[in-house]
Amino acid sequence: MAETWDFGRGLSGYRWPAADARANVLLAHGFAEYAERYVAHYHQLVPKLNALGFNVYAFDLRGHGRSPGARGVTDMREAVADHIAARRALAAEDKPLFLFGHSLGGLLTAASAAQDKSNIAGVILSAPALSISAPAHLRAIAGVVSIFAPGARLVPPLDADGLSRIPEEVAAYRKDPMISDTRVPAKTGATAIDVAEASWPLYRKWTLPVLVLHGEQDRATDPEGSKRFAALAPAPDKHLILYPQGRHELLNDLERDAAMSAITDWLGERAARA
Repeated sequence: MAETWDFGRGLSGYRWPAADARANVLLAHGFAEYAERYVAHYHQLVPKLNALGFNVYAFDLRGHGRSPGARGVTDMREAVADHIAARRALAAEDKPLFLFGHSLGGLLTAASAAQDKSNIAGVILSAPALSISAPAHLRAIAGVVSIFAPGARLVPPLDADGLSRIPEEVAAYRKDPMISDTRVPAKTGATAIDVAEASWPLYRKWTLPVLVLHGEQDRATDPEGSKRFAALAPAPDKHLILYPQGRHELLNDLERDAAMSAITDWLGERAARA
């Protein structure tokens, strides 16, 4: 069961402690969802990490889960600052810190680490939204609308069927009352584009150990962004794993056993080194 974690940013934070923990993991969830979803779903990622000796920390983005704000509306530039603040709070614990980010949380995690790489033992990016494509006219409209109507929804809703090939996972997603409107608000979209584009020059200096996983049939985030990142980052310890038939939520999809093994093996090896 989660403990309340307050790192001074006015957001709903969570701590899932492990017995005799050897390291910490800071988890960042995706758009429209929330941190606690990684307990019962995502192949029970949180309890499995606990069992391997990792404390797991997370917070709900502004406008998501139990955090305040209009539903789904997040300034991603502010979210990066929140993430860095969470990392600094964990630095006081004197344990190796690993970062895990999925989808929009993957962009958040990558941007945070690229801006400030201090006190990070390694990074895992799951289907990260590193490359956000949108027509020029829609980008311009989103930028203006995000100022005057930040909650306006300018794009169609996320296709839940594209998240997984497991019907039960798709049904659970659709029925979950904590999942917000899956049409991306103007402010969230416009600031995500800003963060994504500003981060690419920083990735050229990326030296942190990193594992990137992406399904090549992902219809929510572009796997080409993960490929570009892996080719661009000069880190000596970098691994890109592509799943040819994988959908967006790999840990909720048919490849979940393979993806979980890749994550836990990678973490275990690097925690031992740290």
